[in-house]
Amino acid sequence: MVRWTVVSILLLCACAQVGTITGGETDTAPPKVLRQTISDKQCNVKAQEQFLIFDEFIKLNQAQQRITLMPADSRLQFEAKGKNLRISFLDPLQANTTYTLTSNGGIKDLTEGNDSLMTWRFSTGQTLDSLELMAQAKECLPSNKQMSIQLGLYASDTDKTPRYIGRFDAKGKLHLKGLKEGVYFVKAFIDEDQDGACAAKESQDQLFEPIILNAASQDTLYFTLSKPKNKTEQTPALKQTNTSSDTSQTKVALSTLLLEFDSIQPGLLVVLYLGESLHRKIKVDTKLLTIENLAAGIYELRLIKDLNMNLEWDAIDLEAKTRCEPLFIYPEKIKLRANWELTVPVNIPPNSLFKQ
Repeated sequence: MVRWTVVSILLLCACAQVGTITGGETDTAPPKVLRQTISDKQCNVKAQEQFLIFDEFIKLNQAQQRITLMPADSRLQFEAKGKNLRISFLDPLQANTTYTLTSNGGIKDLTEGNDSLMTWRFSTGQTLDSLELMAQAKECLPSNKQMSIQLGLYASDTDKTPRYIGRFDAKGKLHLKGLKEGVYFVKAFIDEDQDGACAAKESQDQLFEPIILNAASQDTLYFTLSKPKNKTEQTPALKQTNTSSDTSQTKVALSTLLLEFDSIQPGLLVVLYLGESLHRKIKVDTKLLTIENLAAGIYELRLIKDLNMNLEWDAIDLEAKTRCEPLFIYPEKIKLRANWELTVPVNIPPNSLFKQ
């Protein structure tokens, strides 16, 4: 009898080992703040640090780049241990100033790596600055390298460090809050070297005249970024494709492209690319533009508002303090076959780069 009892127990143990042990549902929630030294929208702040206690173990993720203080009056030091994070202000905060401390993915949970956008707006004075600024930005010639566009508000046109800085979203929109009334110089730029400043060789756009930010400021600012042109570089000469229908061996059937414009703007210039090669430049003075003697191929159409009438597209000029000329790239490739006549309607949308 005892022997059969032992055998039964062994069989039950063996059965218990069969199956899959699961860890439950995956944790998708970011760390939650349980306690904090400085609360959001707190006034009369005297603390020289933000001490945070979370509901789970945390780790830092590129804290120097992702956790920022605006205005950047103080350097930040980070110390993460277990469920706690200490953010120390190494330099004294200015009196009667509203600050925004932001973590944009800089704090993650230890196991799953979940993060979130955390923001604390506080004031060292009795009130919070409440002015806002709206902006939109695009690159004239978008690069394959995906990098976010930033906006800096500077106290003077010679400052390297902005008083306020923000990041445009994927749709090229930005909404800055908690700004102080004043006069600012504004730059939009891509921080390619990740040093927090706008370098002379980086893609950018700026308002060369200062703006006055006050309660009446409601207009959206528009920026079109380009890389400043190196004055020592020579503009490449336009290489016209041979338009003759005869070659030494055979005839080539050429085609005609008709562009129908919904409107004509002063200084409008059509630039046609065949593959990567510049093919034609034509001034537009009529709503129906006929371009003849085109070889078969896939073309790209660009429209330039040639403000200085030099038959070139000019990028931002930092020395002359002129912004880049408006540029519109037709969104579709134009395919021409031999001996074709193709009509293409060209409608310049109101939200294109022609709007500064």
